[in-house]
Amino acid sequence: MSRQQESTVLFDALGPKGRRNSNIASIVSAVVILGVLAFVVSVLAAEGFFEQSRWVNPLDALVVQTTWIPSILDTLTAFALGSILALILGVIFGFGRISRFGLTRWASTVYVQFFRSLPLVLLIWISFTIDGYFGFTTGELGWSNDARRLTFLVLGLGIYNGAILAEILRAGVAALPPGQAMAGYAVGLRHGQVQRLIVLPQVLRNMLPAVLAQLVILLKDTSLGYVITYPELLHSANIIGRDYSNSFLQALVIAAFIYFVMAYALSKLVVVAERRLRKKTAAPAARVQQIEQAAFIAE
Repeated sequence: MSRQQESTVLFDALGPKGRRNSNIASIVSAVVILGVLAFVVSVLAAEGFFEQSRWVNPLDALVVQTTWIPSILDTLTAFALGSILALILGVIFGFGRISRFGLTRWASTVYVQFFRSLPLVLLIWISFTIDGYFGFTTGELGWSNDARRLTFLVLGLGIYNGAILAEILRAGVAALPPGQAMAGYAVGLRHGQVQRLIVLPQVLRNMLPAVLAQLVILLKDTSLGYVITYPELLHSANIIGRDYSNSFLQALVIAAFIYFVMAYALSKLVVVAERRLRKKTAAPAARVQQIEQAAFIAE
């Protein structure tokens, strides 16, 4: 079924009056948006935002090489490690929420409800401050300051987003038809095998959009490393603005653009992975027809 046919089935087609009102609303919205953008551009131009002298320093080759590129790599490092930790914790505590054991369900529920309710910046700052007071990572483990900051940023990102992903996983499992798991039990599979072989593959495929949205949020949340002076993009933009006071806003705009490019690339990458996964798991049309014919004969 095409996208146009799906929309026709789900919604009634607009009549002449409805199309006219829709076109008018679209034109008015476009005019309002363009007006706001024109006002913002005029204000920035009056303040000298577009002057070449204010963009030279943030885009200098030496600044790009010594500040922007390392900050991008540090941001991607924190994002990658935080995502891995969040996905692991999300799967563990997500299945813990639906476990047959009451203690496991209780512990998983406490983890999800507690850490999901905490502000992420508070979680990062408190853990970093406690470690700074006792000096465990620097005194006992001998880690450098950069490794210490990365560790607590990743822990905060992983623990917080793991709680959210666990709830997404639980909701995805609850949304599956119960017949899926019952069919697995009928052929002799144990509970763990049913969850691993039947439930989890379908849940992961169905919740990819929600996981993508949360990973994009996690990528943007790496900017909270600013509070513990981790050298990510926002911290680097602040350093550039401090060194070149007339280019502070320009440095922030450049950092925002880099965040947009990374988030957009991540969304496109996951969309491609989702399409490939659907093609891989989709049953051939001939096989589907054989199954339908066998079901009809059985009736």
